[in-house]
Amino acid sequence: MEVEVFGTDSQRRCSRRDLLIRASLGGLALDALSAAGNPAIRAEGAEQPGSRARAAAAVSVTDFERSCLRFRMDTTKKPPKTVSRKLPMTLNNVRMTLDARAVITHKASGRVHDYVLTASCKSEQVWVQRHIWHQPNADMCMLAGPDEFLVYKRWDKTDKGVMLFPPSLGVQPERQWDDPKECFDRFSINIATRSGRLLENLDAILDTLSSDDPVVSQTEYETANYRVLLEYPVRVVNFSERERYYQVDTGPILLPDFEREYRSLLEGCRLAYVAHNCPDWAEFIVCVPTPLADAIKVHHYSQSIRIEGTRNRLIAVT
Repeated sequence: MEVEVFGTDSQRRCSRRDLLIRASLGGLALDALSAAGNPAIRAEGAEQPGSRARAAAAVSVTDFERSCLRFRMDTTKKPPKTVSRKLPMTLNNVRMTLDARAVITHKASGRVHDYVLTASCKSEQVWVQRHIWHQPNADMCMLAGPDEFLVYKRWDKTDKGVMLFPPSLGVQPERQWDDPKECFDRFSINIATRSGRLLENLDAILDTLSSDDPVVSQTEYETANYRVLLEYPVRVVNFSERERYYQVDTGPILLPDFEREYRSLLEGCRLAYVAHNCPDWAEFIVCVPTPLADAIKVHHYSQSIRIEGTRNRLIAVT
């Protein structure tokens, strides 16, 4: 069983504060974090005197299109624990690109939890000539850290009651949390990075959004016990050079839930879309079981959450 996490990192010299930030935030855009945390260098939204003449800060961001989660199922070594149908093969490799990243640091202990969200797919039967799509069908994605994963399946309603295979394993959980060493022959999270340019004022943001350059955003905030850094590609954004505004509206991303007790912080992460148009707050619409009719609920983005005191950044990928 192989469990690996790969990543790249810059080799510049760092102050002690930089090293602490690097440890606590998983190496994500540390120059951007330092710039945004400095009152003299305000990030997006608020223009500072002389900011347009200053060289933009160089940062490193996750290259989501080149980052992926991989796992390998070999039934000659261990029986599958996460499938709905009998597999027609003995060996299957899966590669899922990443949609988002969440780095959660416990303040007291300094322990860092680096989690990823994969792209979604549909429940399917692999290596067959017809009837590929499972019925009933489900949206499926994975949330994962180096030593844990969560398969998230959403059918046409909650509590669908689809069985695992073999049926002796019971009903398939909608959020199946497990140890990759128990389920897969190989498991890895492969994180690639690219250089980026921190967009430090509204002019830089509007200029970049008017171009074809890809953009990554980061939202950082704190709770009583945790520091959280969310990173995600900006796939949808509104902006106007006339009224001079922008508004990110993108997802899905990972949003941790600290209000309830879970077996793991990963188990408490939920899917959400994020919107922000300034550095200081963000609003999220979270996927939760949502009442549709009597005794019927569906998984839908319906719970709105606002977080004040965020630090939102936009970064042009170069």
